Amino acid sequence: MPYFGTHGTGKFNRTGFAKIGKNVIFEPGILVFHPENIEIGSNVYIGHHTILHGADENKLIIGDRVWIGPQCYLHSSGGIKIYSDNGLAPQTRIISSFHDLDQDDLGPIVNLPIKQKEVIIKSGCDIGLGSIILPGVTIEEGTQVGAGAVVTKNTERYSIVAGVPARKLKLRESAFEKRHKQKFNLFQTLKLIITHFIRAISDVIFVLFLPLLVIYSWLRLIFKKILRQKPRIIFSPLGTPLPLNAARSIRSQGYEADNFAYECPVYFRNICFGLVLTDKPFLNFINYLTDYLVIFIWAILEYDLFEFSFAGGILMYSHFRKLEYILLKILAKKISVYGYGSDCKALSDVRSQGFKYNNAMDRSEATEGQSEKIIKENVRRAQKYSQVLIAGGDLIHLGKKGIMLPLATDLSYWRKMPFAKNKKVIIAHSTNHRSHKGTRFILEIVEKLSSKLPIEMLLIEKKTIKECQKIYPKADIFVPDVITGWHGFTAIEAMATGRPVVTYLRPDIMEFHKYYAQGRIPAPSANPDNLAQVLTNLVKNPKLREDLGKKGSEYAWQFHSFEFVGSLRAIIYEYIWANKKINQAVFEKEVKKRKLIK
Repeated sequence: MPYFGTHGTGKFNRTGFAKIGKNVIFEPGILVFHPENIEIGSNVYIGHHTILHGADENKLIIGDRVWIGPQCYLHSSGGIKIYSDNGLAPQTRIISSFHDLDQDDLGPIVNLPIKQKEVIIKSGCDIGLGSIILPGVTIEEGTQVGAGAVVTKNTERYSIVAGVPARKLKLRESAFEKRHKQKFNLFQTLKLIITHFIRAISDVIFVLFLPLLVIYSWLRLIFKKILRQKPRIIFSPLGTPLPLNAARSIRSQGYEADNFAYECPVYFRNICFGLVLTDKPFLNFINYLTDYLVIFIWAILEYDLFEFSFAGGILMYSHFRKLEYILLKILAKKISVYGYGSDCKALSDVRSQGFKYNNAMDRSEATEGQSEKIIKENVRRAQKYSQVLIAGGDLIHLGKKGIMLPLATDLSYWRKMPFAKNKKVIIAHSTNHRSHKGTRFILEIVEKLSSKLPIEMLLIEKKTIKECQKIYPKADIFVPDVITGWHGFTAIEAMATGRPVVTYLRPDIMEFHKYYAQGRIPAPSANPDNLAQVLTNLVKNPKLREDLGKKGSEYAWQFHSFEFVGSLRAIIYEYIWANKKINQAVFEKEVKKRKLIK
């Protein structure tokens, strides 16, 4: 075994570290202080003449896939944590202690007491050449630190900082955003002027014809009530599973229901249906010119009940956006609003609930799709004008109009499959949002367990449903989420395939789902504190995995089918179509009365 020179502690080898992973490269000239207090992950490169100073009291922790350039200096007196997938350019210096000037007696500064503050560098960061990171600083996920910067305070996620002291220059942009960023020129200016002119004309026409629309809508309502017809429902505007599956679930109960979306993400193209504007370029262009009033008028003429997300409806990109609910009320339409998560959850509200693990812990307001102010305004507007607020999962904060429903899923995609004969137990985690699901905890815990148990990680990201159909049966255990507090689509899909699911189920959220789940969901609850224990038990007990897989499949088919969720939705729509108030208590009594739970 090769030995490496150190300062102060003699020679060291790989067994001298508190922890060291596979494929760690030490270039010549590296100095190490106290390797017994240094933890290094796998696939790490440490460049020439770098100094790793593991202190007596606190640890220097380096995650997986970290690149540390030559001549870096890391002093962990106050503790240093470098998460996985980071790069430190040559001559980076990280200091975690300083002389405490609060106790200054004007004597030599070098004699003052040492104060320690931990430095944290989260995943996906790049620290520029010659940068200095001072004590107590947290470099948030995805931060780019410019060359020569002196970082004195915490950064924002996906920000670019530079200077002395370092200041935020801007937020990082994806290649897509850069390609589609409009530059000012004469053509664009003329286009903007013409667009606003046409929109002004369409606004005038809409206002002039509004009285006729009101008369038509009220007559339509009266005749449908006389003829005892069910309302036609339109779901809008997101081409994602929640509204798509909601529409299909209520169709199973004899309702006419359609979907309208501005676009449908590639992951969901094979389940998308209805009118998707991006598939109709000419219609999309006309709607853009008329500020989406054409599609709004079409919907008024065709539908009676409108179900939107909290982010907005058909006019969510129009300057009439804030008036949409009021216009629908005037036009005798019924309004239902559904929550899918980030459209109605302000991160500060989630954090204020006081739970150690939560869906906001790894997220920052700076990189969210909407500001907290807009989210809260949208929620207040929906609470005021809608008849009902439909939610699921952890959305337990929607007030007296809120009703909790299980998610509807097209289970025909997820038939129960036999377990594959793997040499190792495959633990799968599927996510399109790592920061939302606690992915970092899952990867870290599975990696630690892999040194003790015959397990292997299967990370599934940015795959279509058809691709997932082929991938899911390869897994033995699914861990979809360990921080949110409730399960989503991935857990249901995995259960339907007969795979045991481990996910975080908070007891306070369970109270809102007891009316159908009876307090029993065949998924062991685990957060980062007990995930290792739960997984160890499952890995060592194949019979338990089979039992949970069987019960999970039965649970998914019983409570997440279109027919079952459609029967629940039918209660809600019957009440609001009849102008009767409904809340969670009334709804649960009606479910019991109709004996929908067997």
